[in-house]
Amino acid sequence: AGLFRYGFWTNLENILRTSTNRLRGHRDQLTAVRFLSSPSEAPSSSTDTNSIDYLITSSKDTLVKLWDLTSQHCVQTIVAHPSEVWSLDINPSQELLFTGGGEGELKAWRIDHNALASGLKEADNGKVRSKSLGEHMY
Repeated sequence: AGLFRYGFWTNLENILRTSTNRLRGHRDQLTAVRFLSSPSEAPSSSTDTNSIDYLITSSKDTLVKLWDLTSQHCVQTIVAHPSEVWSLDINPSQELLFTGGGEGELKAWRIDHNALASGLKEADNGKVRSKSLGEHMY
């Protein structure tokens, strides 16, 4: 028995196959990929086929990126570590993202599901930004 039902993989395969905007943005090799449920389903432990709307990636380029699979765009980029980001994972309740870097540090990031639900916002300085992954915690 797999972790996801067939419908999930079919849905993901369709997104990737029909994508005209491939998920581009990292400048080096990817080191980890994790799926994140949409905010309305986040506290649930179920893996509903319609609830996977985001992808989080880490790379040797020191970046962690949050991708909206619906729009197929990167909605947030954070410089997570001063060197390669070798690992990332999300806790089961999808409230925290953990990243591990080449410098030997483990960081925890709070996932702001309210920010994900409200989407991108224009800041006072006119820049569009999202705080969905928040600042890292010590």
